[in-house]
Amino acid sequence: MSYLLKHNLLFILIISFFARIFGILMFRDLEVDHEWGILLSNLELFGVLSVHTVQGEIVPNIFMPPLYPLFLYLIKIFFNNIDTFLWTVQFTQLFLSLITIFLTYRILLNFFSKNLCIIGTLVFALFPLNIYAVSQISSITLQVFLLNVFLYSYFKLFKNINFKYTMVFSLASGLLMLLRGEYFIFVILSLFYLYFKKKQFIKIITIALISLIVVSPYLYRNYNIFGVITITKSSGYNLLKGNHPRTKVEGVGMFGKIEKVIPEVKQKLLELKSKGPQEKYDLLQDQILMEQAIVFIKDEPLRYVTLYFKKFMSFLFIDLNASYNNYYSPMHIIPKIIIAITSFVGIILSFKLKLSKTNYIILFYFSNIGLFSFFFILPRYSLSLLTIQIILSLFILKKIKPNF
Repeated sequence: MSYLLKHNLLFILIISFFARIFGILMFRDLEVDHEWGILLSNLELFGVLSVHTVQGEIVPNIFMPPLYPLFLYLIKIFFNNIDTFLWTVQFTQLFLSLITIFLTYRILLNFFSKNLCIIGTLVFALFPLNIYAVSQISSITLQVFLLNVFLYSYFKLFKNINFKYTMVFSLASGLLMLLRGEYFIFVILSLFYLYFKKKQFIKIITIALISLIVVSPYLYRNYNIFGVITITKSSGYNLLKGNHPRTKVEGVGMFGKIEKVIPEVKQKLLELKSKGPQEKYDLLQDQILMEQAIVFIKDEPLRYVTLYFKKFMSFLFIDLNASYNNYYSPMHIIPKIIIAITSFVGIILSFKLKLSKTNYIILFYFSNIGLFSFFFILPRYSLSLLTIQIILSLFILKKIKPNF
């Protein structure tokens, strides 16, 4: 059986490889656009991480996290031709995705038999959005990879807090925070949960300190430039994008055209730009946007609460007012709805009042959805929780066939 299962996993990896090749050939991005393109261009031309320009001069970035643009820049150093560069990024993401599939199998082994793990891994590997993501110039494939490293090492620490997995978990935690600043919250949440489970204060503090060391160079950079100890400062932008009176669940595109989308902030932003290039421009702009977002929320609190729950449900099921191309394709919508429903059933079947790995998964699941729903929901966001949704869903099969 062990021999067969190993070959089943190998078979999954092989068909996953060819499925992703097909996805790249059919759907691949042909340029680096929007924020990623600007960040990459400024790194190439000026050696500066910057996404905004004021009066023709670039200003330092605290708006976007640094890891994915640095990932792109590292590849661009070796492959300067744009077409070769794009192919290399997409194939690098392909191989990261294959490693993620293997890690998914190893994560599932913490909860289920090898047979169920093979089924869950197959679902993860062939999930349409997972295949599509590899072809895009987007941080989501790298995010899912790092998150699975995070979860795999976390469950190892759940058994025994040793040096090897302390280092792996800390590195994954630090890199996740450099990829998306909000993971700081989930790292802290995970460490508190681990402390209450293991009661090993010194070891938990050690993990926290090593994670801090990973992000410390960028924290120092931001403190030196902006005077704040944070990885990113875009909460004002995100809160406003997801909660102004004309918004939708997915927000309304504001990058590069804030004044047109939100005329209420036009005058303040013009005044800020009139002062010329400032190192703290990103920080000051975000403060203006945060103040306006709070005004909108205070003016219509009921609309904000209603929109929050709409975003929460849209994260799980379907956004009835989405404007993304192919969003309503059955290949996207049907798997998303099915996995959401089976996840909820799995939660009902598996929840028990104790500090278990299962309850950690449930806590992580709802805290992610809850946090993102304060801002706005994009279709790709749900992919970051696919491993967790599969774990929860497999509890149904475990209940039906305990010995499978």
